[in-house]
Amino acid sequence: MRIRPSLILALFLGFSLMSMLSRCRRTAGQPVEGSYSTVSESEWNIILILKKGGIAEIHVESWAMGDYDDRSTVKTEGRWRLEGNSITVEYNGIKDRLIFEPELSLSVLGYKGGAPGLIQRGTFAEDSILRDYRLWKLPHTFPSLLEPPGTVRGTQTAGSRVLARTGIRKGVC
Repeated sequence: MRIRPSLILALFLGFSLMSMLSRCRRTAGQPVEGSYSTVSESEWNIILILKKGGIAEIHVESWAMGDYDDRSTVKTEGRWRLEGNSITVEYNGIKDRLIFEPELSLSVLGYKGGAPGLIQRGTFAEDSILRDYRLWKLPHTFPSLLEPPGTVRGTQTAGSRVLARTGIRKGVC
């Protein structure tokens, strides 16, 4: 029996693709790795970055009104793990338990529908950074709160800046 080189190449490429896809942790059919951010009308923001290998970073940003480019950032490092659709983030002796929602409601922002995001499950520690904030996956695909109603954009400006700064590429888990 003769095996064709094209069959060997096809099998090699198929197995290679499967091994790359299996490295992305998924829930609800979506990769979990990436950056998640609060949406605020104030001069602060929290970004949770879930990296491959269980590495987590939390960035708390604050800035003077109208001076986003001169913001200060406090970075906290930790670990994370996925169990079903539940994500546990551990940092500074704190365990936050978050639920991945493929359609986390945007109603608190005054929008209809939902977008992929994380929300705290149950009670949280008094000194939790993530508290009960809703965190939507970046880039946000809904208009910024600072834009006039009816404005339609591809991504929220701050979300694009966060992605560029963290090195996370859109569409890459």
